[in-house]
Amino acid sequence: MQKTNETQVEYSAIKNTVANLISGAKTDTEKMEKIFYFVRDSIKFGWVYPMEITAEEVLKNKRGICVQKTNLLIAMTREAGLKARFHFLYVYKNALEDFLPAFAYKRWVNPFPHTISEVYLNGKWVSMDATFDKEIHEICIRQKINFGKNPNIVSQVSIEFSEDGVKGHQQYYHAEGKDSFYGESLNELTKYMIDVPWWKRVTQPLIYRKAQKIINKIRDTK
Repeated sequence: MQKTNETQVEYSAIKNTVANLISGAKTDTEKMEKIFYFVRDSIKFGWVYPMEITAEEVLKNKRGICVQKTNLLIAMTREAGLKARFHFLYVYKNALEDFLPAFAYKRWVNPFPHTISEVYLNGKWVSMDATFDKEIHEICIRQKINFGKNPNIVSQVSIEFSEDGVKGHQQYYHAEGKDSFYGESLNELTKYMIDVPWWKRVTQPLIYRKAQKIINKIRDTK
């Protein structure tokens, strides 16, 4: 599979990281498990502007939202020799409750496309959603914020790797009946963003800064 612009491994950082991670791994499942846990926990969930940054920048920042962490996971997965693709799944904005400033949450697109990775593992495509790191997962449950408010999600969601896939927290807010879309790169999401009103794009830097302050506060009060 040809590497696309957004996931090109242009610098040695990703190559070296992947090589070190999968050293000693004998199967694709073992390789994927190591990559998944690295992206899940070494790259913390957090708001970084602009949204469309390269996989190398995500690795350097050590922080990202769904689209950014997915971009890195796919780049690393492909570097390890496995097939991977982007899945843009429409979810309700409740998936971001408590993670956005009030003015932004009120006006957030509903539903919106949540970006996850799918990996071809053991002969089938499986979801591999590493959006929430273990720390934020546990904080949400303990503080009863975001998905932690919903006992059904708390009882069902698992952040542990499985060869059958990992269903992320935000996937539980799937907008049924709203068609999802796939892509080999982020180009498909970029096309979607063209239709976002200009005033929303202009306010994104402010929203992201304030949203990251919220995440920082949540982590500090753990």
